Amino acid sequence: MNDQKPSQHKSHCPKCGPDRYCNVIYQHAVNDTNDESGIYGHTKSYILECAGCKAVFFEEVSVCSEDTDDHGRLIDRITHYPAPVKRKRPDWFSLRNLESDLYSLLEETYNALDVDARVLSAIGARTIFDRASQLLRIDPTLTFVDKLNQLQGGGHISASERKHLNILTDAGGAAAHRGWKPTGQQLDTVMSIVETFIHRRFVLESQVKRLRSQIPRRKPRRKK
Repeated sequence: MNDQKPSQHKSHCPKCGPDRYCNVIYQHAVNDTNDESGIYGHTKSYILECAGCKAVFFEEVSVCSEDTDDHGRLIDRITHYPAPVKRKRPDWFSLRNLESDLYSLLEETYNALDVDARVLSAIGARTIFDRASQLLRIDPTLTFVDKLNQLQGGGHISASERKHLNILTDAGGAAAHRGWKPTGQQLDTVMSIVETFIHRRFVLESQVKRLRSQIPRRKPRRKK
């Protein structure tokens, strides 16, 4: 055990984000060497308190002599619990604004993003579209192309949004069936597409209807 505890350590706070100064509540270090193979490694574990928001979380940093980059440098494998948020939930994201199954699918997809489960996240985005189209009374047994045709034909989406959603469904299909693992940046684009669709059809539309009912009606002009 390492009894020398540094007062602060920079880490990724699950609430405030990366590169935050944190107070070290507890630190533990373990070194491991295999004399026969010569493989060595070490693990440092921390219980940290964010100096800003005071959130308490766990960090583990592991290094193995067999785990190197293209230049032969050791790679730090860092794990946090709770996992840092990879994509901020939109301000409108709440069970109050969304149907329960649609909310749950979004939440599960955000959770998959947080733990870097990129294939599951891409599939989740397509499943979100699937549930949303069903809520718009599109037959769930149709192909994705036919669903897009009916959504556009029914005035639910524009031609440009149809192109975006076609990319979304193709990305989910590639992740599910063609072994595609999207990058973080590619997933950001996928999530932007699905969030825009959900917000416009299920959140903004209801807000617009509410606003319309709250605006005072124009009084009829008096006839001269």
